[in-house]
Amino acid sequence: MSQKSNDGTQLPASFMVRLLTLPVISAALLSSPVYAADKAEETPPKKEKEKPNSQSSKGTKLDPIVVISNDVDADNAGLTTIDNEIVDRLQATSIPELLNDTPGVDLNGTARPGGQSLNIWGFGDQEDVRITLDGAQKDFEKYRQGTIFIDPELVKKIDLEKGSFTARSTGAFGGTVKLVTKSASDMLKEGENFGAFLKYGYATNGLEHARTVAAYGRDRELGAEFLVSATSRSNDKFKTGDGEHLNLSERDLYSGHFKGSFEREDHRAEISGAVSYGNNQAPFAAKRGQIEPSSFSIATHGYEKALARLTVDRQVRDQSLAAEYSYLPDNPLINLGFKIGWSKTYQRDARILPLSEQGFVSLGLGGNKNELTYETLTVDLENESDISSFGYDTVLSYGLQYKYHKRDSWAYYHSGRSSAALNFGNLQPYNIPGGYQQSYGAWTDYKIDFGNGLEITPGVRFDYFVTNGDANVAPRYNNPAVNHDYGREVHSGISTSLNVFYRVNSAFSVFGDWAYKLRAPLIDELYDVGSTRASSNQLEIERVNAKRLGFIMTSGNVLQANDHFKTRVSIFRNDVTHNIHRLYGGANVAAYPDPEPTYANLPGYYTQGFEAELYYDSPNILGSVSLALQEGKHEGSLANMFGEDQPVYDIAPAKLVTVLGYKLMDDQMLIGWKGHFVAAQDNVPDAATGSPYPETRGYGVHDIFYSWKPSEGMMEGAELRMTLQNIFDRDYESYFGVFPAKGRNFKVSFSKKF
Repeated sequence: MSQKSNDGTQLPASFMVRLLTLPVISAALLSSPVYAADKAEETPPKKEKEKPNSQSSKGTKLDPIVVISNDVDADNAGLTTIDNEIVDRLQATSIPELLNDTPGVDLNGTARPGGQSLNIWGFGDQEDVRITLDGAQKDFEKYRQGTIFIDPELVKKIDLEKGSFTARSTGAFGGTVKLVTKSASDMLKEGENFGAFLKYGYATNGLEHARTVAAYGRDRELGAEFLVSATSRSNDKFKTGDGEHLNLSERDLYSGHFKGSFEREDHRAEISGAVSYGNNQAPFAAKRGQIEPSSFSIATHGYEKALARLTVDRQVRDQSLAAEYSYLPDNPLINLGFKIGWSKTYQRDARILPLSEQGFVSLGLGGNKNELTYETLTVDLENESDISSFGYDTVLSYGLQYKYHKRDSWAYYHSGRSSAALNFGNLQPYNIPGGYQQSYGAWTDYKIDFGNGLEITPGVRFDYFVTNGDANVAPRYNNPAVNHDYGREVHSGISTSLNVFYRVNSAFSVFGDWAYKLRAPLIDELYDVGSTRASSNQLEIERVNAKRLGFIMTSGNVLQANDHFKTRVSIFRNDVTHNIHRLYGGANVAAYPDPEPTYANLPGYYTQGFEAELYYDSPNILGSVSLALQEGKHEGSLANMFGEDQPVYDIAPAKLVTVLGYKLMDDQMLIGWKGHFVAAQDNVPDAATGSPYPETRGYGVHDIFYSWKPSEGMMEGAELRMTLQNIFDRDYESYFGVFPAKGRNFKVSFSKKF
């Protein structure tokens, strides 16, 4: 089958027009005088090696969204960090909501927290956005479900790495989201050894209640600390901007976590765990908009029973454990790290009404009852060696990685109870297969510091994947005549990367990243079948050719004493080849022998974009402006790879986010405003070519926020936070939401450390 190449770097004319704004925006962002720059200053001396997780005071935190170091380097040039202050200020209901203001990152889903995921740079599938919790990888992918169910209250910090530009990871073309939970050191002041924490939050939209309790302590002589916390969150139906209530958005969620560490001389060990549990009435597809029964169903069964026929009783359990050990002796050749992570997500859906009242329920939508478990184990061993080569300071890093991922799937299908071909109703849903995948990876990168501000880091890795499916017990979906094959599949390949960082002076740096990475087919892509559709054991690995180029400027004492600016501007392009996608459309199906597989490798697509960020912090004023533009196209369309090129439907519309705040009472009080402005999205394919998202209009939403953190007196250790979201009760629909978003919402929380 011939395929067109999409390895070219020619930018389409429409995107070039948008990029003409780059000089204008860059000039505006650079217009502030660079007081901190010293053109005569030489490159700063090489930093000493720090122990993992050690607290560094070198950085200057620029509110409101990123942690910035004046000593910008190759490791943090493209990094975005959302710290504890921002997590607390946003008072988010879900993890995706915490990241929605970040350029290049968008929430996918409605107001239902259980039906939200992340889209980064036009990559919206679970496998394209890796999420870890203290190092434990969170994997969950089911038809129109969310991907992460941990309560935001457990999280102190989020590190976001967009793209896949490092040899230390495979897949995750969109990026990696690293969630870090709270520890005792985050809660205790200098000189304190024990403490407790209480917090209560309330939101008017949905009558949401959130309660948190924590206890923690440390022993400095022993070098140990420990924290344990518990959170409960509940809400009624959320109200949307059009005045309606979103049915089946009620939720009760119970979460908790612990974290302990031990540090002695050259050794450090840490262990953490988290769990969440929810049991609520929900639609099978949590990302759906409004759920309303038909008039005929209401007339026949009454409203409550008619609605119940469309819903399930959903139980979700999310668990994780992570441990890490580091050994950092006074030896430049040894900086050893070992990490192990385990995560398990269990979801059970059961139709609410008795079998006699449920009516027909499709097996493709889970049958009358279904259970799905995702379990992931990861092991990482790595080391860094500081060496001198040809007169240059260099760091050789290398490591081994192992991942075991297992999916267990089962359903009861009442309509098949009399059919031997359907195993009398007890079977694996044909579109939710089980199985396991093991991956073995080895990587190395070599950082060369030329001593003049230039650092170059080439990297290479090798990955080997072994995948096995669970044979369906139902003969209809385990039929050799239809090429139903659940056997072993092997994929492997080499990935390469190159990172370049150049510090022009102490205030201005440029960076560039390139990577040629791979993704192996998933369990559901290989073994999703049908009564007339075959397994997809012809699948090849998917590849991305990723590029990013940008600059960073930091400056201080610009508008007033002790203020700080940071500007970051970047462009990116991802060329994906052999992209794995569900096979449909007459032209595409005709390219494969009968019976056709469920999934196939299509020719490919590209995504590209522009991001500009400006952050400001001072003793009395803080602010930020961020702009993100994206576009992308498939070679051919999803329904006809030989036809006209089709826009990528996972491309977010242009987004501008602004924040302005004022500090009072020596930084104890903050009042501010946030604007979230999104352009219309009309560059989308029609439903016939596979788009799940219709065109949307542009909108602007305004929030105001307030916080008070007294530093002395009887209220020391207390925090009061208030936020009024969507203050004008704007009726709008986000592109990835496909339904009106939340209306006006007043949030308030009060916490106290003891």
